[in-house]
Amino acid sequence: MPRIETQEAVSKLAGLEFFHSLPSSSEFSQPYMDDLMLKAQRLFQDIDEVVRALGIPLETGVMSTMFKGAPRDKTDYAIRDIRGFIEDLEKKSSIILEEPKALIAMQNNIAKELEEYGNIATALKAAANFNLDLTSFKNLKRFFAETFIVDSKDVAEIQRSLSDLTIYTNKLNDEKSSIVIIGSKEDSERIIKVLRSFNVHPIQIPSHLPQNPSSAYAQCETKVKELEKKSEELSKKIEAIKKSSLLPKILSLHEAAKAAKDVLETTRKPAGTRNFAMIQGYIPDNTKKKFNNLTRDYVSILEDIPVQDRDTEVDKENRKETSAVPTLLSNNKYTRTFEVITQTQGFPGYGETDPTPIIAFVWPLFYGIMFGDLGHGLLLFGLGMLLRQRGNGSIRTWGTLLATSGAAAALAGLGTGEMFGFHIKEIAILAPIFAPLGDVVGILNVSELTFDQVIKILKVSVAIGIVHILMAQFLRLRKDIQMGNKTFVLTHDIPTIIQFLAVVALILAAIGSGYDIIGMFGIGGKVHTEPVPWLTFIFGSWVTVDLVAKAAPPIIIATVAVMIYGARKEEEEAAKHGHDEGGGLMGIVIEVILVRIIEVLSNVISYTRIGIMLLVHSALLVTVNTSYLHGGGIAVLIGGNIGIMLIEGLIVYIQTIRLHLYEWFPKWYVGDGTEFKKLVPKMLYSNIIWKDNEPKDTRYIK
Repeated sequence: MPRIETQEAVSKLAGLEFFHSLPSSSEFSQPYMDDLMLKAQRLFQDIDEVVRALGIPLETGVMSTMFKGAPRDKTDYAIRDIRGFIEDLEKKSSIILEEPKALIAMQNNIAKELEEYGNIATALKAAANFNLDLTSFKNLKRFFAETFIVDSKDVAEIQRSLSDLTIYTNKLNDEKSSIVIIGSKEDSERIIKVLRSFNVHPIQIPSHLPQNPSSAYAQCETKVKELEKKSEELSKKIEAIKKSSLLPKILSLHEAAKAAKDVLETTRKPAGTRNFAMIQGYIPDNTKKKFNNLTRDYVSILEDIPVQDRDTEVDKENRKETSAVPTLLSNNKYTRTFEVITQTQGFPGYGETDPTPIIAFVWPLFYGIMFGDLGHGLLLFGLGMLLRQRGNGSIRTWGTLLATSGAAAALAGLGTGEMFGFHIKEIAILAPIFAPLGDVVGILNVSELTFDQVIKILKVSVAIGIVHILMAQFLRLRKDIQMGNKTFVLTHDIPTIIQFLAVVALILAAIGSGYDIIGMFGIGGKVHTEPVPWLTFIFGSWVTVDLVAKAAPPIIIATVAVMIYGARKEEEEAAKHGHDEGGGLMGIVIEVILVRIIEVLSNVISYTRIGIMLLVHSALLVTVNTSYLHGGGIAVLIGGNIGIMLIEGLIVYIQTIRLHLYEWFPKWYVGDGTEFKKLVPKMLYSNIIWKDNEPKDTRYIK
């Protein structure tokens, strides 16, 4: 396109909504674009200074959201191009910011005056009782006379140092005294030098104040009080603005001005020649038609970017080219909430599976079981919904996450049969309501903390962990198949899954044998024909402890052999390309036999924290309720529940995210992708309506 038409082209791309601009630089620039960008920068700086001076947070905090609510009103901007957008913002800002700017200017002037008179009052405070007009001293031509305020203990020393001069002293209080020293003009330098050694300077009163220290101090004190009163009144007016309908408008101006500035800074110097410019970027597939329609007046080239994730030599160059391709997540409204969890491990790369939909299901499950209590879950749900309804931006996202976690905890509370630590079926009001659910209420009851209850909940925790880990392993298998890495699939992914299932089967067999871990292998001569938990139920009665104990070890040994062979082949392949960093055969054997098998066991055991946290939660509630029933009072009951919710809620969050970050993500997820950034980002306080030549065709960006 002609470089002179850059502004029009940028405006159309901004109206496209989904356009990820590639950074480009050129020695050629369009003066018109430079002027427009400087205009946008000055506008944003002007608005930003007002926002900072008023102390307006760009996003409402948690406490303010809960008690006051975040600004909800949005300002509409109907524009055709960036230039018109900036001009519209300038007009709106001149009107909206007129009153705030005036108040800020008055506040600044008062602050300066307060500082000036406050400093003078501080300097004259010691001389407040010294009632003498100093004007006559300044009119002396042949003599030097100055007044000083000194420490009373230094008066004698000063008199000895200047014994040849006339000195009048006057004790002002127990600590301070005033002295008037009179000498010739030639003595002035000596007088000042002596007094300076005592860190004392002559009394200086500004010309606009009475030259009597006592009168000047009194006038300064009166002026300070007057200015403080005015400052307090202005502060109230500023606070009123922050609570008025102007607040969302000011925030909208700031947000929109920043968007305009960022767009111009990103695209003001596109690549190309002196007369022609070229803007490069990425768009989603489903916006091709819209893109072609917007850029029909220019030469535009669309090129499909394949998901090229192969590790073969042929495709390595393609991988380098596509490594920086941004990823645009397309999750639904509910699932999008959990993108904040995904991003703790990094953004998914282009073509990489987005873990967010899985997290959206697994996170509430983990959190709900660990925090399982109907009462606590409903309170957490209520807090989350409060933040969601009254907040915006990230607070709204975290509110939804809290509400989801609370709802899951409430459902889990039905499973444990507990509400604030009391049995639901024993609460007279609630028992009839939940009676139709029958045995579902209390199916995971752990309130008595018996051995059977503990074992039951730990079994459920391990089962969840097994499914979660298998999910990660199959995702890794899927990824390697897509990458075409057949060797890694056959010698690592598949053997790892088989080995994991075999180890799990042995663990279940040990449980089925009554924890006779040595005897289940037939060492003591006893044949364990007991059923294996879960496996016998799934596959039939032919699956016994004895069968699993005999079949699993050879399978584990076989997978170890295959994995050692595969690791050796990988090391040899790396050596061919100059990456000989392996530990040799011995290092491979140690890693496969010791590290990986132990890692499998530790991973499975790690998921017992799900049940343990539920047991801890229940034990704490039992302690609080017991104290209450034995005369602790309602304060103990309420305070104890609040404390448990605060402490346990945070700990459960940490444990839930830990299971993802340490047990799940590392097994398959890379997370080194680049987020797809829209040219005009999502806004909290503004709606931008991009107009075409045809007035009926409007597009909204929210």
